[in-house]
Amino acid sequence: MKTLVVGFKKYAGHTTNPSEKVVGLLKDSSIVPLILDVSYEKARELVKVIEKEKPDFIITLNLSPFRKEPAIEEYTYNEMNSIQPDEDGEMMVGEEIVEGGPKSYDCSFDIPSIQQFLSANGLSIAVSIDPGRFVCNEVSYLAHHSGIPTVSLHIPLEKDFPLGEVAEIIENLVAYYKATH
Repeated sequence: MKTLVVGFKKYAGHTTNPSEKVVGLLKDSSIVPLILDVSYEKARELVKVIEKEKPDFIITLNLSPFRKEPAIEEYTYNEMNSIQPDEDGEMMVGEEIVEGGPKSYDCSFDIPSIQQFLSANGLSIAVSIDPGRFVCNEVSYLAHHSGIPTVSLHIPLEKDFPLGEVAEIIENLVAYYKATH
């Protein structure tokens, strides 16, 4: 079994991106790490990596500097709509990620079951119904659109939540996937 875990490089005024750091903390040999630029165009590299690696499961990690705990995304949307430019200076306004694709995808798993599994292991996670429409939503949508089971998490800044605990959540999500498939 192979899990692709996607993080992002630093962005905007943030000197580091906790998603990149968390990916570096993961030690499970079944995990394939991928760090992407915060770029609409470069986010499409995900599709090539999926084709090459053929993962069984995908986890995307995204920065949410206003959150105080990690949140699993219930949905991802077929829309790019920037309130700020990406690293290439691109702004997208109302454009589809996949032309003619479904308007949205639900999380690939029953979220209450994931929360129960994590809770049994001393961990918790919030639930979010709106991942925004920035590059992280694009990556999550592309992962879901591949047909591979996908979970997307928004994680807080390192000062607001321990990265080691985020890594534990990721490792437990991999264990959850293994236990349910």
